[in-house]
Amino acid sequence: MKSEHINPFLVGVKNIFQDVAQMSLASNGISVKTSPTASKNVVVMLGLTGDLRGTIAMNLDEELTKKIASNMMGGMPVLELDELSKSAISELCNMIMGTVCTLFAEQQLSVDITPPSLMTGQNIHLSFTQTPVMSVKFGYEEHEIDLDLSIVEK
Repeated sequence: MKSEHINPFLVGVKNIFQDVAQMSLASNGISVKTSPTASKNVVVMLGLTGDLRGTIAMNLDEELTKKIASNMMGGMPVLELDELSKSAISELCNMIMGTVCTLFAEQQLSVDITPPSLMTGQNIHLSFTQTPVMSVKFGYEEHEIDLDLSIVEK
């Protein structure tokens, strides 16, 4: 994966979290994973097609997921991950990827996304077609978000 393909994800995640969830994220670095395992209990996966193809997985813990959903719904308390709060998180990821696609278009790359799939549970193991996987880490308060990117050029 080329380094210039990472920046649209950094910008997209930080901007959408700020604008939509009113959360300012810190960049906590980038690492390489050869056999990724989701360490958190909420995972949203999307596919990327077109000039770039692959899989994107956002890993979050449940408490942060509820906080994000609450912020997106105007501060309404979210006590459990129900269908409405799961829908909010999936839509947040759609917005992030919409921004990412726009930024790639500015680089003359045509990309599209697949609908998000949201999974919850303990010990979720992810397997990507392309390895190694770039893992971009973001922080919010005591929480960390891992954005795992398995992308190749067509």
